Amino acid sequence: MSPVLFALVGLSLAADLTVDGSTSTVDGSQSYDNIYVINGGTLIVTDYDGSGTTGTLILEATGEIEVDSSSSIVATGAGYQGVSNSDGDGPGGGEGGSCCSDSGGGGAHGGDGGTGTRDDCSSADGAGGTAYGDSTSDSVDMGSAGGAAGSADGDSGGTGPAGGGAITLVAPTITMAGTITTLGDDGDLTNNDAQGGGAGGGVLLIANELECTGTIAADGGDGGSTDDGGGGGGGGVVKQFYDTSATTCAVTVTGGTAGCGAVDGSSGIDATSTYDYDGDGYLYDDGDCDPVDADINPGATEIWYDGTDQDCDDWSDYDADLDGYDSDAYGGDDCDDTDSSINPDATETWYDGDDSDCDG
Repeated sequence: MSPVLFALVGLSLAADLTVDGSTSTVDGSQSYDNIYVINGGTLIVTDYDGSGTTGTLILEATGEIEVDSSSSIVATGAGYQGVSNSDGDGPGGGEGGSCCSDSGGGGAHGGDGGTGTRDDCSSADGAGGTAYGDSTSDSVDMGSAGGAAGSADGDSGGTGPAGGGAITLVAPTITMAGTITTLGDDGDLTNNDAQGGGAGGGVLLIANELECTGTIAADGGDGGSTDDGGGGGGGGVVKQFYDTSATTCAVTVTGGTAGCGAVDGSSGIDATSTYDYDGDGYLYDDGDCDPVDADINPGATEIWYDGTDQDCDDWSDYDADLDGYDSDAYGGDDCDDTDSSINPDATETWYDGDDSDCDG
């Protein structure tokens, strides 16, 4: 995988974001030194309105991101929105409105949306959407909306429910003890006809060290239910990527329950994987001794005497001739750090002009 590069939207890199016991509504790409959501703090993702960065939140920190056990990030119903008397918006929007007599289909994301039923609670009506999420890319999408209730019988089908929004957190260290929630909305009833459920949204965590003891929920919404049934929304997509180490969050990506006789939404995607955080081609398990600095890895060229082990060979940075003795210019005893045959343990060769054993 390639390193994650996110566009910054007019924000300073030299500041912390602290949401301490308050609620903030946000969207777009935002980058800080450190990010803290603590003491009951809540970040709510702005509902998608078809423009700009609404429905999506990307938070990137150069230091750490912490969400404590009392705090949360919420994008429920913030994804692709329902459309009046029509299919739900999004790549996997459920069918609804003028296509159908009675019920709408569930929206899709990581899992398929379920198909709705007509007034007999058995014949198929609005079709569920087709899944489009994946388990490997370093991006996530929003969940698609459920279909409106059927309007082909001459009455309005209303507007179907929204899918969940998309949340991405990127930092060398992520400590997530709270909750991240991006559910699809449940389908409702319009003129005694049922809407399909919205699909669960997307969550992506990328860290060098991931400590995730909280919960992440990206479940699909339920279909409406009367004498017909809306299809359940598909489960969303949750990906937890790490380089050095990880404790991963408990995840639910359950498909929504369908209404009368209809089809439940399918479960979504819950993926955990190692990830080359600094994008230098080496994981921590490959011997990368600094997984957050792309200039330091087993394939790098060593720069002697700068105090940094660029090539991760664990050799002293002050012993360029590799003879086991540091240069006397940097506090060692080697009087010639360009020649491995000259060091305090060498045998002196008399009358050759060289002080082979560095005894002065």
